[in-house]
Amino acid sequence: MKKVLALVLVALMMLALFACGKKEDVKPVEYQPIDPADAVSHKDFTSVYSKIGSKVTIDMVEEDKETGLAYVTVDGTKYELGMDFLSMAMVYNTTPVADKTSTDVYNEWWKLYIQRWNYLVPEIPLYSNQYFDLYDKKIQNFVTTPYWGPADAIISCTLKEGVASSVILGSTTDLSGAFRNAAFGKSSPGASDYDIQKLTSGHDTIMSDTDGIFHWNMSTLAEVPTSVVNADGTLTYTIKIRDDLVFSDGSAINAKHYVASVLANSSPVAVEAGATGNAGQTLVGFNDFKAYTGATGEEAAGTKYFAGVKLLDDYTFSFTYTQDYANYYYSDTLAAASPVPLALYLGAEGDIVVDPETKACGLNDAFYAKETKDGKDSYKVAAEIVANLKWDSDLPFSGPYVISNYDASSLTATLKLNPNYPGDDARGKASIETITYIKLVEETQLDMFKKGQVDVVAEITGGDTTKAALKIVSENPDKYAETHYDRAGYGKLGFRCDFGPTGMTEVRQAIMYTINRPEFAQTFTGGYGAVVHGPYYPLSQAFLACKDTININQYNYSSDSAIAVLEAAGWKYNVEGKAFDAKKDAVRYKKLSGYELSLDNLNFKTTDSKYKTVKIDGEYYMPLAINWFGTHPNSVTEQLLTAWQKNSTATTAIGMYITYTTTDFNKGLFGELYRIQQYGYDGTPKLNAINFATGFNSAVYDYSFQWTIDPSLYDDYSAAYIMDEADFFENYNK
Repeated sequence: MKKVLALVLVALMMLALFACGKKEDVKPVEYQPIDPADAVSHKDFTSVYSKIGSKVTIDMVEEDKETGLAYVTVDGTKYELGMDFLSMAMVYNTTPVADKTSTDVYNEWWKLYIQRWNYLVPEIPLYSNQYFDLYDKKIQNFVTTPYWGPADAIISCTLKEGVASSVILGSTTDLSGAFRNAAFGKSSPGASDYDIQKLTSGHDTIMSDTDGIFHWNMSTLAEVPTSVVNADGTLTYTIKIRDDLVFSDGSAINAKHYVASVLANSSPVAVEAGATGNAGQTLVGFNDFKAYTGATGEEAAGTKYFAGVKLLDDYTFSFTYTQDYANYYYSDTLAAASPVPLALYLGAEGDIVVDPETKACGLNDAFYAKETKDGKDSYKVAAEIVANLKWDSDLPFSGPYVISNYDASSLTATLKLNPNYPGDDARGKASIETITYIKLVEETQLDMFKKGQVDVVAEITGGDTTKAALKIVSENPDKYAETHYDRAGYGKLGFRCDFGPTGMTEVRQAIMYTINRPEFAQTFTGGYGAVVHGPYYPLSQAFLACKDTININQYNYSSDSAIAVLEAAGWKYNVEGKAFDAKKDAVRYKKLSGYELSLDNLNFKTTDSKYKTVKIDGEYYMPLAINWFGTHPNSVTEQLLTAWQKNSTATTAIGMYITYTTTDFNKGLFGELYRIQQYGYDGTPKLNAINFATGFNSAVYDYSFQWTIDPSLYDDYSAAYIMDEADFFENYNK
C-alpha cells in the first residue's frame, strides 16, 4: 500500500513538473487592414515666412553653434527657420544691416540655408568632379566652363577651312523631344532637352556669360532697361527692344512676343495644358488675373487685365513686381524676357489685348473659348498649346538654330542654322550650318569619338573614362583636344522626401552615414574630383566667403552613427511591433505618428512586396526599406550597387533593406520621381531614391520657390519633395 501511494505521489509530482515547464501558447500577431481614415495631413499651409518674414533681419537670427540650425524670436515666439524661410530670406531679406553690405547679408543667409540643408539631407552628394570635354580640333575657339556648356560654346565656334560645315554633339542624358520649353510641366528640365532649347532660342533681354554672370543683351535691347521703386513699394522694370528683330521665318518680333508667355502661363488655360500657371506669381495683379476664366455674368471671376504686365508701345513693355519681391537680391534678372511666337501659347485665334487707360495686358475672348469633349468643358487653346509645344509644330524659332528633324527612336535631333539670327552679346553669331545632337552611351562614346561618329563628348567623368579620354588626346594631339574645369554641381542619390522612410530626416541621415562618400568619390573620379557636403560649388563667391565659419556635418562613414540617429527617432521595433533585436530581426520598423501617417505612408510597400507598412492594435509600423531606382547603363548605378545596396554596413548592420529597380532616365526621373503620367507614372507612389546629378547653370543662386509648402506650387517647384515642418506657422500656435 505504501508503495502504491509512493508511486501515485511520484506521478503527481511529474505532472506538476510537466505543467510548470509547459510553455504558454504564444498568440500570433493580428495584422489589421489599412484604414485610409487613419491618414493625417496638414490642413493649414500658412508659412512662417509669409507671417513674419518682413519683420526679420539677419541680425535678429540666433545660430545654434552645435547643430548650425537657425532661430529667430518675433513677438515673443521663437521660430526655427526652415528651408522655405531661409531660401526666401536669402534673396529677399538682404537689406544692409549696420556695417554689413547686401552681399554680406546674402552670404550669411546662404550659410544658414546650407547648414539646414546639410542637417535635413534632402539628397546625398556622392562626388563633385572635374569635367573633361573632348572635341575634334576641326572645331575652333571651343571653350567651356562650369557655367558654359557645349551648347553655349558651339555657337561662336568656327570650323577649319575645307571641312564640312557640320558638327555632332552628344550627351549621355536622354532626349525627350520637349525642346520648345524643356521645363514645361516639370520642376526642372532634362539637360539634353534644355541644350536644344538654348540652341534654338534667342533675343533674350539678359544673358549670362562664361562665368555665369548676367548682363544686358544689347543686341536685343534698344536701350538699357530702367527700374523704379514706386510709392507703394512695388518695383517696375521698363524694357525697350530693337525694332528690327525677327523669328526664323522672317516674321517681325515686337513687345507682344515678350509678354505672351507670362500672360498665358499665368492662366487656367495653360494649367489645363499641363503648365504650372504660376509664371507671373511675383507680379502685381497675378492672383486676380489667374482667377479670370473668360466667364461673364454671375460666373465672372478675377480680372481680364494683368496689372503688373503692360504694353507701352509696339516695342516697349514693363513688369511691376509686388512689394514682397521688390528687394530681390538679383534684381536685374527681373527684367529677363524672351520672345515666343504668339500662337505657341495663345493658339491660332488668341491675342493680347491692352487696357487703353492703364496699358495693362490681357488675353482676348478667343483664348478663353471652351468646347465640350466627352461631356466635359475644356479650353480649346489648351489642346493647341500641347500640340504647338511639339518640336515639329508649324512655328518659327527665335535663336541661332531651328530643328529640322528629331528621331525619337534613336534620340537624335538635327538642327539647321537660322540665317535670320544676328547673334547676341553672350554667344556671338553662329556660323556652323548643321548641328546633330545624339544620345551617347558611356561605354561606347569614346569609340564613337575616335571613329568620327561624334565631334564633342561633353562632361566626361570617372577615373577610367577620364584617363582613356586624355590618352586619346595625348596620342593624337594634332587631331583632338580637351577642355576641363571643376564642375559646378555634383552626382547624387536623390530622394522623394515625402514618401516612405526617406520622408524622415533620420533615415536620410543614416543613409548618408553608411555610404563611404570620400571613397566613392575617389573611386568614381579616379582622383579627378572630391566630395561636397551640401548644394554648393566650392569656388562660388558665397562658399568662399563662408568657408571658414560654415558648420556642416561631413557624416563620416559609421554604422554606429546611423543606428544612433535611427533609434533616437523611434526605429526600434520589428514587424510584430515588438522591440527590434539585431540578432533575430532583419529590418527595423518605426511606429508612425502625427504627419508621418500620410495616406501614401500607410500604403507604403517595397517594389518586391517583401515589406510594407503594417497595422497592429491600431498602430502603424513602417519598415526601414528603400525603393531605389537606378538608370542603366550607368557607372554610378553600378558603383552604388556595391557601395550601398549590397553593402552590409548600409543594410544588415543597421536593419535596412534596399530594393533596386533598373530604369531609363526619362521614366525614372520624370515618371517615378516627378510622377508625370506621360512619362509612365501609373498613379501608385513607389520611388524613394534615384541617382542622377545636379548642376548650377549660372552664378545666380536662388531656390526661393523650391522649398515651398504651398500645395498649389509644391508639385511643380519642389526641389526634393519636402515640406519642412519648421516652415508651418500652425506648428507654433498649438
